Amino acid sequence: MFSCLCRLNAAEKAVPAVSAAADSTINIDKNNQMMLVFVERLKSGNIKEARKIANDMAAFSKKYQDDANTEYKSFYSNIEKEYYILKNKGSKKNVVWVPEPIADGYYFLAVIDFQEKKYQDAIDNIQKCIIWNPVRAPYYCERGFIFLNSGIYSDYVSAQVAYEMALECADNEDDFASALRGLAFALAAQNELEESAAAMILSQKYVPESADAKEHLLRLKNLVPSYDFNMDLKKAVKIFKESKIQTSFSPEHAEALLKIVSELKMPDEKEKALAFLVSANMIDPSNKAVETKLKEIQKIK
Repeated sequence: MFSCLCRLNAAEKAVPAVSAAADSTINIDKNNQMMLVFVERLKSGNIKEARKIANDMAAFSKKYQDDANTEYKSFYSNIEKEYYILKNKGSKKNVVWVPEPIADGYYFLAVIDFQEKKYQDAIDNIQKCIIWNPVRAPYYCERGFIFLNSGIYSDYVSAQVAYEMALECADNEDDFASALRGLAFALAAQNELEESAAAMILSQKYVPESADAKEHLLRLKNLVPSYDFNMDLKKAVKIFKESKIQTSFSPEHAEALLKIVSELKMPDEKEKALAFLVSANMIDPSNKAVETKLKEIQKIK
């Protein structure tokens, strides 16, 4: 019934939604239950109940009001919180991670609005979602998707901006590849076909098994038979760099992971620390502090 269900499957796969390293005040079980019930209601076609659940999640926003000293955010994980603080290190405000899934509530409202063709409401709700969590890649991908597919409300430049923000916020290969695939469609819509092909080629570096790249490149070939869109990765990276589009993870994600590792208790949390450091090394292989910390943790008995 709903074409968005493939996107909503991510909500099911994401449980537990909050990282194990997260603030202990976050009610993980309750938040996950609300998310799962929402997905079940939407899949069964019970839109009225799904919207009620999403509204209940978003309504928690009324409990909080930013002031001169404090700002409230609805992060998805502790990694996102640390990344946000790093990105805003000049700010003197205290960042408080609220326990309720407010950002997810607005995200789910945007999904429902889009499916009901209430495009302006979808745009408004995904923006509220991003205000509550401005560092989550899938939210920007959803914003890009909405701007690409909203009829008279479609805005291809805004879609491109959203997908480029998703690249900046992505801290894993799946999210980075998803942002690149979305960006490919936004670029193609603006007739930037070579850049569009480069985005799909680059996405294969992160998720090689995706069939989207081959299908998209075939469509481009059919549009312009005289041009060879089967470029190699090196050329794709060169095209992106010339267009000043990000080709790899933001290094601040590695710094965020390092900060989290520094607060873990050894040796009890050694395996968790190693997992975080392996991710940090994948994100930024040039970070010597990550390499040093990884060797240090490996020696712990």
